[in-house]
Amino acid sequence: MPKALPRPAAESKSISDLIKLVMSGRIRIPVCQRDLQWGAEDVIALFDSIYRGYPVGSLLFHKHSAPAQNLELGPLLIHAQEESAALDVVDGQQRLVALAASLMRPLPIPTTPDDPFVIYFDPRAEKFCGPPRTGEIPNTWVPLPHLSDRSRLVEWAFNWAHGRDEPMRRTLFEAGTRIREYEIPAYTVEVDDQDYELLGDIFHRINSSGKSLKWPVIYNALYSARGGGDEPSTLEELAEALTPLGMGLLNAQDLLRCLIAFEGRDVTRSFDFLDGTAAQALPTLRRVLSFLRSHGRIVHERLLPRTAPLTILTRFFRLHPEPKARSLELLTRWLWRSLLANKLFDERTFQRRGISEISDDEERSIQRLLAFLPKDDPGLTLPQSFDAHATDSRIALLGLVSLEPRDLDTGRPLDVAALIERSDREAFRQVLNTDRRAPSEAGGAGAPLSSPANRILLPGKGLARAELLAHIQAAKHGDSVLLSHAITPAAAAALVAGEYERFSSEREHSLQAATRSFTKKLAGWSLPDRPSIDYILDAV
Repeated sequence: MPKALPRPAAESKSISDLIKLVMSGRIRIPVCQRDLQWGAEDVIALFDSIYRGYPVGSLLFHKHSAPAQNLELGPLLIHAQEESAALDVVDGQQRLVALAASLMRPLPIPTTPDDPFVIYFDPRAEKFCGPPRTGEIPNTWVPLPHLSDRSRLVEWAFNWAHGRDEPMRRTLFEAGTRIREYEIPAYTVEVDDQDYELLGDIFHRINSSGKSLKWPVIYNALYSARGGGDEPSTLEELAEALTPLGMGLLNAQDLLRCLIAFEGRDVTRSFDFLDGTAAQALPTLRRVLSFLRSHGRIVHERLLPRTAPLTILTRFFRLHPEPKARSLELLTRWLWRSLLANKLFDERTFQRRGISEISDDEERSIQRLLAFLPKDDPGLTLPQSFDAHATDSRIALLGLVSLEPRDLDTGRPLDVAALIERSDREAFRQVLNTDRRAPSEAGGAGAPLSSPANRILLPGKGLARAELLAHIQAAKHGDSVLLSHAITPAAAAALVAGEYERFSSEREHSLQAATRSFTKKLAGWSLPDRPSIDYILDAV
């Protein structure tokens, strides 16, 4: 018979009680600083869920004797005494550390984001916040440790700048009560010293068994039966409804974020408010994709360097479905500046910030969007290795598209979007075999054959070298068809001579110049970003 444990003790513990057990050393969290993997957004999301009454999972403890020891939890140092019935945390370490380190850290707490456990509560907005980099804390924000004890909170609120504001004071005290009295289910097991491997098995089954549900799956489960007629209700139906635009089949996760942004909500949170939103958002998403193609010069979703701008554009076009010509021009600059400066913001921060800048004032919204991006060209360098999913590789492909590549046989412009629809990733064909490298000529090596300079947009399969050589032999090296693929006469001559590294180097220079010219024009780095004349006159 397999080893079986006695039925685990199950009970719910309030956060107040859990914190007391942690601070007394009765609950032992086996953690060192490198194990603290949560960031500020994770900690904020935990407290927001508690405040709203959402489930936050259960805890698993192992009851056993433990020696006296010092425990370091983020900013806390706990001197734990010897315990005959200590509770080691088997599952729930990150949550308990976040609760203890945020609520029990010494006062005053930092005013800069020194660690993820520096959290404030804003009663006016009813949200939890990490401190800004400026260190300027609004006087409505309350340091979270004050909420851990009602008596201390009452005493502190007496001298608070908003202590006489009845609605804010009531919200503050209610937040403290919700946090302190929130109960988390907890299981406690007892394992003999020789059966510690059972704890590992239990932990593995809790964290690895089954398949976790993805947000798009949950969305479809909630709303798939709500639609009617021809209106889309699931994310797949919405994606299918957008395909006539020729931009491909959008990813379900990206579409879900777009729907949340359509409603003006935080794209990193839940979506229990999206009943019927798919059908309502369809016209807006059509406008977003049309804008990307006609103004952003992004002809297919497979060429979109990053998907974060989709959510912000969805919110903008929801509030401003028919923007002015000047707005579209500036919005294009914003789009490309965000694509070229993608390393300045993580996706979540970028989306939150962008959506928050959009208001009912069309031109002011665009000015605010432009304001949080750099105004100077960060410079563009093609990557040394091509990756069809990477931002810089997709920008290089868009540089190729900007040359309006032509068919080798007919000389007619290629429909790149249709080519990608038919061939998917095979539309980005290799010219040369990356496993073969001819010796470089005197003067140094050329570009690596793994770079975007070894990719070409052409129908067909496999390496494109033979087709290019056939075309070169039948026509002049410098013809317009080859130039439309960033192949100069010098590159063509190198290909014919079998000097592959020189071909790659020549083509890299040509592709780099084309991509820089293309992106510089769309980003408009050197151009003034003023709003329309009418808007300026109205503001006078």
